[in-house]
Amino acid sequence: METFTGNDLLEPIEVYRDRLKDAFHNNADNHYQEMTDKAQTNVPANQAYCKIYYEEMAKIARLKKMKALRVFFMIMCFVIAVAAIVAGVLMIYKEIPNGILYGVLCFVGAIGLIVGAVFLIMKIMKLKAEIDERQKVADKAKADAENEMKSLFHLYEWNMAASLMTKTTPLIQLDPTFDGEKYTFLHDKYGYEAYQGSDISTVFVQSGSILGNPFVFEKNYVQTMRDHRYSGSMTITWTETVSDGKGGTRLVTRSQVLTAYYTAPEPNYYLDTWLIYGNEAAPNLSFSRYPTKINDMSEKQIENYVRNFDKKLDKKVEKDVRKGSGTFTRLNNEEFEALFGGQDRDNEVEYRVLFTPLAQQNMIRLLKGKDVGFGDDFIFKKRKTLNYIKSKHQQNSDSLDKNPASLMHFDYKVARQMFVDYCDKYLKDVFFDLAPLISIPVYQQYKTIEYIYENKFNHNVTQAEAESAANSHNVNLFKHPATRSLGVILKSRFVAKEGNADVCEITAHSFEGIDRVEYVPTLGGDGRMHNVPVHWIEYRPISKVTPLLVEDTHQDKIEYESAYTGGQFNDLINKFGVTGDIIYKKRIFSFLMKDNK
Repeated sequence: METFTGNDLLEPIEVYRDRLKDAFHNNADNHYQEMTDKAQTNVPANQAYCKIYYEEMAKIARLKKMKALRVFFMIMCFVIAVAAIVAGVLMIYKEIPNGILYGVLCFVGAIGLIVGAVFLIMKIMKLKAEIDERQKVADKAKADAENEMKSLFHLYEWNMAASLMTKTTPLIQLDPTFDGEKYTFLHDKYGYEAYQGSDISTVFVQSGSILGNPFVFEKNYVQTMRDHRYSGSMTITWTETVSDGKGGTRLVTRSQVLTAYYTAPEPNYYLDTWLIYGNEAAPNLSFSRYPTKINDMSEKQIENYVRNFDKKLDKKVEKDVRKGSGTFTRLNNEEFEALFGGQDRDNEVEYRVLFTPLAQQNMIRLLKGKDVGFGDDFIFKKRKTLNYIKSKHQQNSDSLDKNPASLMHFDYKVARQMFVDYCDKYLKDVFFDLAPLISIPVYQQYKTIEYIYENKFNHNVTQAEAESAANSHNVNLFKHPATRSLGVILKSRFVAKEGNADVCEITAHSFEGIDRVEYVPTLGGDGRMHNVPVHWIEYRPISKVTPLLVEDTHQDKIEYESAYTGGQFNDLINKFGVTGDIIYKKRIFSFLMKDNK
């Protein structure tokens, strides 16, 4: 297995393109082979069953085409036969010349077509029987192929790609779980806080470190309020006196559909992923940068963008000088200033400590490197010792929390390719979230003072992991029965330790909906105001509390199934659990409790 050590990551774009990408790909393929050997998967037998399955399915596809064609001809036979009979009757009935002869010929032709249609029906029935038989053979072959894969799939873990990344790049460590030690480290040393509000719930969390400096990926389910425009309508009628064109008048009835609108707040839900990184380099510096539109620009357009930005920056500096306000001092690297941004920085000295000439060049290559990575698709905020990264590619990705079950396939070759492809995507998604941080050599050179963990964390599982565990269950088990909102936010509160496990209270925050009617005055064509009814929903927050038991087993899947199954454990689940179902994910198992006592 190829690994990277020393200063291999000082130029991240080059390392990823020239070494890391291929090394990780090969390590993923080798890992799959190791799992295959450990599971003693009979690959030749699996492939033999797959061959039978694919051959039978190909034959079934051809037979279905033949069947469809014969069904078409059968229908045409009946249609033409009916048309011939009708034509024959008309010829005889209308007594046209030689009508009887032509009518008889039509009847004979119709009989022939009907006989042909019956023959086709028999052929179709025979084809259907053959298709059914071949489907049985195909289904059995597929089941046999799946059976050969069971022992291999049993080794699939949630953190397979994460562990591979740690082995490939020891400089980047990814943790099995976000535990109390890492949380306390981030909290005490860098000021990281677990969010307590009822509008955000963690659905997945992945912690780690770069050369000892800690980070955590948070994938959160977020609730906000937005305006929703409701509409209503009503039809009005009235009579008008109009001229009849003959010097008199007449009454005319008019009608009009009146439409009115009413705006009211409604809950909105979305997933939001951030990377939070702690580093004590430049501890007094804060700044923000946001994506530009250079991903859609040619090299020439980027040059023009930099030139125009430089002129605007000159005007800003001149204006600040005239006013005698501001402490902003521009860098000599015009391209970096334009592409990276960060002009809201509040400490020029520390900004230059962080963004050395090498860091500036690394960042420019990263921002312009959409052919290798994702280019300029990330937000970067630094707040003293905490750094926040939010990338567009990570918002649309499931690589962090990919369910290993989605990588399973009855065909060994397909399953292996799916696994390797997923690992390739995982590396790219995760590495290019870390790349803005890795691009700053000072961050890698800054070694954090050893943190002494005194086990001050008073429970076994962090809030983030507890919420992630809760979100792995069916949300309907938690939500209030009166819930009308589309989403539910699950928040965890630690209650008590039970040995190595924690009892938590999961509060499900949602909204009930009260049907309302607003009468909106609307001017009609009759010159009068009409109250148009608009039906809308008033959303009110509601909540429900459910106890959940959560434990970090510190064991992989095989060890867990050996230790956490059997008589006494099953008796415990049946005694205290609500449904008897437990979920194991990332070394952590959890189940809903009947009460928290």
